[in-house]
Amino acid sequence: MLQAVTNTATAWMPQSDVVSTDQPSLTAVQFDRLMQALGPYERAPVLGVGVSGGADSTALALLAHEWAVERGGRVHALIVDHGLRPESASEADHVAAICAGWGMTADVLTWHGHVPATGIEEAARVLRHQLLDEACREHGLMHLLLAHHGNDQAETADMRRTMGSGPLGLAGMSACVERPHYRLLRPLLSVSRAQLEATLRARGIGWTDDPMNHDLTFARARLRRDGALPYDPAVGQNRTAIEQELVESLPRIVTLDSLGRAQLDRAGLSRLGRPLACLAVSRIAQAVGGLDYPPRMSRLETLLSKLTAPGPVRATLGRCLWRGDTLVTILREHRNLPFQDVQGGRAELLWDGRFRLKLPAGPWSVGPVSMTQWRDLAAQSGQTAPAGVKNQELGALPAVYDLEGMVAVPHLGYASSARLMACTARFAPRQPLVPAKFVGAGAMEDDRR
Repeated sequence: MLQAVTNTATAWMPQSDVVSTDQPSLTAVQFDRLMQALGPYERAPVLGVGVSGGADSTALALLAHEWAVERGGRVHALIVDHGLRPESASEADHVAAICAGWGMTADVLTWHGHVPATGIEEAARVLRHQLLDEACREHGLMHLLLAHHGNDQAETADMRRTMGSGPLGLAGMSACVERPHYRLLRPLLSVSRAQLEATLRARGIGWTDDPMNHDLTFARARLRRDGALPYDPAVGQNRTAIEQELVESLPRIVTLDSLGRAQLDRAGLSRLGRPLACLAVSRIAQAVGGLDYPPRMSRLETLLSKLTAPGPVRATLGRCLWRGDTLVTILREHRNLPFQDVQGGRAELLWDGRFRLKLPAGPWSVGPVSMTQWRDLAAQSGQTAPAGVKNQELGALPAVYDLEGMVAVPHLGYASSARLMACTARFAPRQPLVPAKFVGAGAMEDDRR
């Protein structure tokens, strides 16, 4: 479980204790416009809503609940308990009780696994999305609403600018992201934090204030204190145009196989022009390397210079090895490959950001193929790798382990028992080669004219 980062209790802020502003509240008509821009929905929509108890997610949950009920649907509130602070469990239960009192179904999603002691902010984000993803699949939720708003969008773009992100990253968050089993929706990206607080204040409703939001240990909290540069919606429009070019260009110059290996046509890459070629290299690295985010622009530019210059290429970028001449082969490096303890018989597991596995019921671990164990198996049973697969490529593939050792390698057709023959693994990276279509924030018009 994550270590507590602070012992300061989350404060419940009653409506009477909140400083008033001149911001207007968000109306049902305005919220409907924002929701319709991200449609379609089923006739009686069932919406999953991530709720932390803060002003943003509380306002979203209430507005979404009213919107869904008016259409014969409902909201399923999903409250994540990361275990970041000793009191987080009781706080999550309190938020769930409030949501239930408003007529929503509510679940507290608790993380019980191990998380690194460093990089807590990023680890918490990854765990939150993992728990929400599992909950959506378990409950059959087709839409998951998150309360990211206009201030969050500006902060995200500013942070990415500081990190040297390219034009795709500077566009910030997409208002709609297609996941394998549901759609992730952010209807509030054009709404300010102050307006969401005003919405709750107008209803006489308080909210919780998580001390992590003010902990200057974290980069976002420091940026929130200093103020982010205004977000420019034109950057999102530019991203849409670039992505369309990528959609048309990438399949012509890159091939991916079921083992997660890529081959790149260097001549085709050179014909794209430098800005688009740089983005193509980034997408390859994200897919083959299982990355959440693109590599830094400076590193992309360095590799692109090597790829477009004469002579063989030997380089590393994005946890990948880049090797070749006319055709460059891109493979996942044998480093930082995770071991994950899982319970089989549930939804697919995403391993290393690249492979999705389905396992029979029972406790298992999923990690990289042990070459030592594979060589022993091959010597004992005559098991061989598929034609065209080099031994050096096996160590980045997923294998299933129990307490005795490696018991299945789906890609190699190996299973130690008939029950484990049901194990499957498919290359379906979190960030596919062709990016999902970026969706800008819906416009919010004033309905009180």
